[in-house]
Amino acid sequence: MIEPPRTTVRREWIVYDGKPWLEVTCNAITTPDGLDRTHHAIRLNTVATVIAVDEHRRALLMRRHRWIVDTIGLESPGGIVDPGEDPLTCARRELLEETGFEVDRLTLVADLEPMPGLVQSRHLVYLGHGPCQVATPSDAEEAAQLLWMPLAETTDLLAKGMLLGTGTAVGMLAAAALVAGEPAKQSPGQQFVTLAEPD
Repeated sequence: MIEPPRTTVRREWIVYDGKPWLEVTCNAITTPDGLDRTHHAIRLNTVATVIAVDEHRRALLMRRHRWIVDTIGLESPGGIVDPGEDPLTCARRELLEETGFEVDRLTLVADLEPMPGLVQSRHLVYLGHGPCQVATPSDAEEAAQLLWMPLAETTDLLAKGMLLGTGTAVGMLAAAALVAGEPAKQSPGQQFVTLAEPD
């Protein structure tokens, strides 16, 4: 396959250092048509997120308020991959901290850049198999209601703007497609999670 024309980055400098959360750079570039210009880029951390699916084909999601967009919606547990941390380890850590659940195994279902024209923010989305509550959530900052949401409702939730974040949306779509042919117990539908102290 023939490669498309490339943009050349001649120079990059930081115009805002908001580490550890973000960095804004300005870049002197030459576009494929030979035009020299400057372009800003927002550099964010790599994120790992988990769609944990139970035997009823329901995903464990957090119902929460995101103040930046002033929206209450559903989000998969996940967070920033620490420097030197394996993304799988991060995914398991964030799932446990935010929900109190662990999974038997994780399968990578998406590796994506949600807004590559302006933002660098690699998202790694995992499908979690065999979720089991082993603790209560320990991350007070990420406090949210936990909800079992049927995968069959994914397209409706997307159309209503209820799935917050690209990782959540892509993860739900991937999970719904991947488990479509698997046998399932009859689903009780949407259900809030009762977080009793595990034995």
